[in-house]
Amino acid sequence: MRIAPNLPRLRAVALGCWAIGGWCIVYGARLAGEPFGPLLLLSAELLGLLLLAIGLAFWLLSNDYRAGIVFDTKGILMNLGHSAAFIAWDNIARIGVTERRDSLLAIGSRRQIGIQLRDIEQYVQSYEQRLPAARGVFGRAVRLLARALRPLHRANDRRLRQQLAACRAQTGYDAIIPEALLGGKAEAFAVLLESYRFQPAERRTLENPTLLV
Repeated sequence: MRIAPNLPRLRAVALGCWAIGGWCIVYGARLAGEPFGPLLLLSAELLGLLLLAIGLAFWLLSNDYRAGIVFDTKGILMNLGHSAAFIAWDNIARIGVTERRDSLLAIGSRRQIGIQLRDIEQYVQSYEQRLPAARGVFGRAVRLLARALRPLHRANDRRLRQQLAACRAQTGYDAIIPEALLGGKAEAFAVLLESYRFQPAERRTLENPTLLV
């Protein structure tokens, strides 16, 4: 079974970030003559650029034809735009819902699915950084930039473990899936996952003989 993201919500977040970011850049230019003007100008411009970048990330995610949550007889495959990872059913200790945000991806999501893991190493070994598989000018530009910067990038499992530890400390869960990436309410998806993972493997196989990605 595949759960697609809430594309209209992702695009609304992107447009909202662009609107506010553009306003910060335009309004920030008017602060140059005020007391502490250069500092205020720099702060406003940096905030505007950050919001434009966040908006671009959400827009690319809304056009990512591979993004979504897939679960089958073995576990859950999460394509979250910036990363992909697999969680086996027997590696899940607890599933719940949290409102504590631990990443920018949670913008536009009131709640998030939280997954507490039994074995962090299984998750780390399956984790892969990726770019949204988005078509169009933005998608091609980001892929070209990533290709140019690839020699400077080094995979770092230590950083991922630190992120997982920080997420556990903040939310009580190791992996978080924002509601906007679930295509519906986080509570309903949590109930669906719980009922599905406690089914016998034979029944899951009969009900889902093929995996649609």
